[in-house]
Amino acid sequence: MTPRPTPPLLARVPGGRAAEGAGSAGTGGEPGFDGGPVWMRLIPSVVMLGVALWGITGPSYWRDEGATLAAVQRPFPQLVRMLGHVDAVHGAYYMIMWPLVRVAGTGEIVTRLPSAVAVAVAAGLVAALGRRLVSPAAGLAAGLVFAVLPQISLYGQDARSYAMVTALGAAGSYLLVRAIGAPGRRQGWLTGYAACLGAMGALNIFGILLLAAHAVSVALACLRQPARAARVPLALGWLAAAAAAVVLASPVLALAVEQRGTASWIKPPEPGTVASLWRLLGPQQLVIGICVVAVSGLAASALAGRAALRANWPAALPALAVPWLVVPPAILIGISFVTPLYVPRYVLYCLPAAALLAGAGLAALGQAAAAGLAACGRAAGTRPGRWQAWPGRLGWAAGAVMLAVIALLGYGMQVSERGPAGHNDNIRRADKIVAANMRPGDAVIYETPDNLWAAYPYGLARLTDIARYQSPAQSGTLAGTTLPAAVVRQRITGVSRLWVVELRHRKRVPLLQGLGLRLAGTWHTAGIWLFLYASRPAA
Repeated sequence: MTPRPTPPLLARVPGGRAAEGAGSAGTGGEPGFDGGPVWMRLIPSVVMLGVALWGITGPSYWRDEGATLAAVQRPFPQLVRMLGHVDAVHGAYYMIMWPLVRVAGTGEIVTRLPSAVAVAVAAGLVAALGRRLVSPAAGLAAGLVFAVLPQISLYGQDARSYAMVTALGAAGSYLLVRAIGAPGRRQGWLTGYAACLGAMGALNIFGILLLAAHAVSVALACLRQPARAARVPLALGWLAAAAAAVVLASPVLALAVEQRGTASWIKPPEPGTVASLWRLLGPQQLVIGICVVAVSGLAASALAGRAALRANWPAALPALAVPWLVVPPAILIGISFVTPLYVPRYVLYCLPAAALLAGAGLAALGQAAAAGLAACGRAAGTRPGRWQAWPGRLGWAAGAVMLAVIALLGYGMQVSERGPAGHNDNIRRADKIVAANMRPGDAVIYETPDNLWAAYPYGLARLTDIARYQSPAQSGTLAGTTLPAAVVRQRITGVSRLWVVELRHRKRVPLLQGLGLRLAGTWHTAGIWLFLYASRPAA
């Protein structure tokens, strides 16, 4: 009896897999490309947007979001002046947010919505990459894996640039894939690629490290080309586009070098630094689950034979995903042994690569389940008309179950990061504590100059900062400038009640020693200590 093939999305790759022939770099540029049904293209973005909007106003702003609000609430000329002194690395993001807060205000839903939209776009791009490189099923799975990663949700609900940088990283990688696979239209794709990577570097200078990963991918694509005449134009075209991207980002890069002292808070790499990169995917059990899915999918394809292995894991997939996942953090960690710069969130844009590998694994496992059921049916002599639809259904069901397991492994973290202290600092709670206990004439000093006051209008912003010499706007800085300690001590003697805001708990505040103040109240909320001192009553 002639075996009946299993359904196309699970048993074969309908134009989605990159052709690996003599005239192709393995990027799906063939005219007959089939991206699958429309619903498969839309679902990852829709799911990601829903996940990002879930509880988006629940977490309090944290210190970095306070910096965003401190920057964008000042007049535009003063914002430009500030960027000449500090935080130029976030200048492009501030320029995007400045008109938004003017129009819609500074509430969490307003300031975080651009990040939520950015990760939704990124999910769609990850799915598009999976379709181009492997198959529509692999693209759908990759986009959905990306959508359930807790750290993507965290920064999709963050008024900072990391979600936008991630979306640009996915877009740049997609444009590169199209450029490699379309020699006749390469210039157009590479022009878009240069603009995308340039914008990525302008939004966050560490995004430019993606060029190093892409250099490896392009080199591998050149090696897959059988003719030198095909390799040289690809290499030279990419080099020109990469140079253009660096030129576009160069103003921000130059200012970042000039302002490098603002990164002095970053610590040198430690033994756990590499582990922290893997934790960027989520909790340990989720990382293990993703690795198991990817490795199992690879093993299942290998057991099914060379044809299945090449179909489910075409060379273009690891050539793009592995350098993307590994090279930028490796470079940043290496640099950090000389000049500490590595912070895991700076390479958040590498997570789409992990989702691509996991998506390919899910699709391969689904195909293996479908093929297994089909083989069992044939061995049992079941009539094709009765069971031909079931292998495909089993494949989809197996993929859905494994995806659900991945989502459940990260669910606890998803819930936790949507709590009031989900972004580590609960500035909202601290601000309301001050508002509930303050009196007219109360003053405040901060352990270190910070932007906590800019996050909410309830309490801290209404206190008089008696240590301040110049306001942020006057000084062209984020937090303003402070007076000498002797002057601050003199000012303290003129107030009856003083709030002290600390980011760590100290038993004594050296600045207050000998001033005759008594501790009248202590409050602690996530990441912030509040102390209220009052003058001692006259004897």
